[in-house]
Amino acid sequence: MATLKELTIKYDVDALELGYTQHYVDVLENNTTPEYNPKDDFKKVLEIGVETGRSHRLWLEYFPNAKVYGYDIFKYGVEEFNRLQEGNPYLDRSIMFEGDQSNVDDLQRFLSEHGGDFDMIIDDGGHTMEQMQTSLNYLWNSLKSGGLYVIEDLHSCSNQWPWLYGYKVIQDGDTLTTDLLYSLRNGDDMVTETNYISAGMISKIRSELDWCETKIGVDKYTSPKGQTYQWPTMLCFMRKK
Repeated sequence: MATLKELTIKYDVDALELGYTQHYVDVLENNTTPEYNPKDDFKKVLEIGVETGRSHRLWLEYFPNAKVYGYDIFKYGVEEFNRLQEGNPYLDRSIMFEGDQSNVDDLQRFLSEHGGDFDMIIDDGGHTMEQMQTSLNYLWNSLKSGGLYVIEDLHSCSNQWPWLYGYKVIQDGDTLTTDLLYSLRNGDDMVTETNYISAGMISKIRSELDWCETKIGVDKYTSPKGQTYQWPTMLCFMRKK
């Protein structure tokens, strides 16, 4: 069976370019035991932000025993996304949901339709503070004991890049998601509540958190004139007790 790195190359997933692949390998492949083997044991995986479905196809092939749920606004519609997936031999385990990750009604509708007990939740959505924190607030309880919650592209949490993706990722008064995660990791009271997560929910996450690790990668861009620019990227893994 293919390794995660091989599948990242096969499906041309940007995790390799962003420096994320090795971090996923460390978590999913390098620390397995007879009691903990994510590749074989995971049964439900949720990915927020699927776009054209390259990473969705990767996770379907990587987790042979899992249903993989895709959550996205699908700007061209779910039907068009499904058309692009024609020929994928793993579609019987693929479940798509059209919704906004910062919309509480959409998140509640998703949980009502598909339940919880997820082995892994990956937030690779819009990367605004509201989107990341609202999703964490409503989806943490749907993560099973021992499950992984991953937030990608945390380099959006920088006041230097408030329009990083062409829209404002940090609103006035927002708590940076990185500050929230550092507080959870360190077990301190630096962040007790945010605009999108109550004090009670932050306390609950802190009490149920087994470990929290932020990882650094690098992205680069070469201009038409041949100039290369590099900047750090970041993601975070959280494991529930």
